Amino acid sequence: MLGQLASIRRSTVATTGAALFVAIFVTGAVAPLVIPASVVRDVAFGARLLPPSARHWFGTDDFGRDLFSLVMLAANLDLRVALSVVLGALLVGTVLGAVAGLVNRLDEPIMRATDVFLSIPSLVLAMAIASVLGRSVQNLAIALVFVSWPIYCRLMRGQVLSEKQKPYVKSLRTLGVGPARMIFLHVVPNTLFPVIARAPADVGLILITMAALSYIGFGPGPYVPEWGSLVAAGQTYIFQAPWLVVFPGVAIFLTSLSLNLVGDWARDVFDPRLRS
Repeated sequence: MLGQLASIRRSTVATTGAALFVAIFVTGAVAPLVIPASVVRDVAFGARLLPPSARHWFGTDDFGRDLFSLVMLAANLDLRVALSVVLGALLVGTVLGAVAGLVNRLDEPIMRATDVFLSIPSLVLAMAIASVLGRSVQNLAIALVFVSWPIYCRLMRGQVLSEKQKPYVKSLRTLGVGPARMIFLHVVPNTLFPVIARAPADVGLILITMAALSYIGFGPGPYVPEWGSLVAAGQTYIFQAPWLVVFPGVAIFLTSLSLNLVGDWARDVFDPRLRS
């Protein structure tokens, strides 16, 4: 595994993507430490819609707030939520997929539930769940976990079905090893990496979905800096102050691009079908 991870240094595309993502992640991580929280609520109508300058690198919005500060704070929120969502979906989907693949009597109900979730467009399902739960960061994350876990469940089940045909699994069953022990100590560790390889690209997809939900009014709220909300707020002034849309949009694009570059490398390295 260490050799596979070290191969990222031999891939210019993957190295570029990883470096870009690390830069964005570090910027978002330190943003709350160097930017006062009051910048979100402070209003300065005398400085509204100022263009980018040495004082305001990204200009100001319609409330006179520094857009650079808002974009950096939004990076912190968006990345925390996206990473948490993918981690939660990966955990739920991996466990359910492994159970479905190993326990025959549970395979049918788990996969039928998975099919129901996958049959509904993810954005529509996330909108429905978010509207029921209400507008907040936590509820948005819950809605996104609900629409993301079925993909990991189906992928993990396929890996387990292939793995359980191997002689060592049949030997474990002969020895009377229980399903839980077999799943978590033997099967999952041997099937997890192709599933994890999907995660980086999914973080980028979650970021785009979050932005879309916030854009159409299902985001965390007006006083919570989030890239999609910033784009939605700036569309009214797109011709008068295009920087209100451009800078948050570029942040979404660069973050998603970096994660997709890393995700492509991860699939090439950890998916045995692609390696062969």
